[in-house]
Amino acid sequence: MLVGLGHVDLVCRDLARSLAFYRGVFGPLGLEEPALFDGERGEKIHYLRFPRAGSGSIGLRQALEEQVFELYAPGLHHLALAVETRADVDAAHAAAVEAGAEVLHAPKLWPQYHPDFYATFFLDPDGFRLEVAAARDARL
Repeated sequence: MLVGLGHVDLVCRDLARSLAFYRGVFGPLGLEEPALFDGERGEKIHYLRFPRAGSGSIGLRQALEEQVFELYAPGLHHLALAVETRADVDAAHAAAVEAGAEVLHAPKLWPQYHPDFYATFFLDPDGFRLEVAAARDARL
């Protein structure tokens, strides 16, 4: 039986910039300092772990080639992160703004997904779309 998502790895143009972004935006919400592992091509993978044991992590690794991210090309569309409260959504939004992220949608209710679905959407330094949402009992 599936129990959740183990991790998501993102390949970054500028690893140091991405690490600073993810630490700045999600560190205050409990994202832990990275655990380092060797990747299959010799690169270091920085796994930023979620605060609850077994709840997963975000892996960041340096790109070996330059390639522009395209939202609707085959591959990742967006990464959605769940938080406990609307205040956490607001805090992530404020930290993203402080970090210079392009905000796609400021925090608001999205009743088309769930009556209590409150979320914000913004881009990370590589243009990956990030969603931060709080909704009790919502399953998308």
